[in-house]
Amino acid sequence: MNEIDLHGYNYEDAKEAVLKFVDTLYFHGEAYGRIIHGYGVIADNLKSWLDEYPHVIKLEHDMNNTGSTIVHME
Repeated sequence: MNEIDLHGYNYEDAKEAVLKFVDTLYFHGEAYGRIIHGYGVIADNLKSWLDEYPHVIKLEHDMNNTGSTIVHME
């Protein structure tokens, strides 16, 4: 599974990295990917960042790691 680990990123860099990551998933035809974000402000804002992204169809917490989210693409 494709994934990105946002530990050590500041807010703005994390947002930019997440959007580039989902762009890459989409352009490579990937069905899903994992965003490892931990807990805090990045985790709290992840959904709002991706709500506006047209090719993300679903977000779900990773059952194996509560500090990460699975992004499902169309």
